[in-house]
Amino acid sequence: MDNVNNLNKLTPRETVIAFHIANGTTTGSIAKTLGVKPNTVSTFKKRIYNKLGVNSSVALYKALQG
Repeated sequence: MDNVNNLNKLTPRETVIAFHIANGTTTGSIAKTLGVKPNTVSTFKKRIYNKLGVNSSVALYKALQG
């Protein structure tokens, strides 16, 4: 699967969060940057992982790279 197909699976908000996660940004930092609660970021993270069929930030990074 290539990068474009993976990004098409995600909503715009999920895409932003996915790139933060893939770049190693912590849940707390993402939450602060986006003005949401850490639990919200965690929920998005679960959805992103599920949609892309990954289970770690490293696998997410690879999925976003293509």
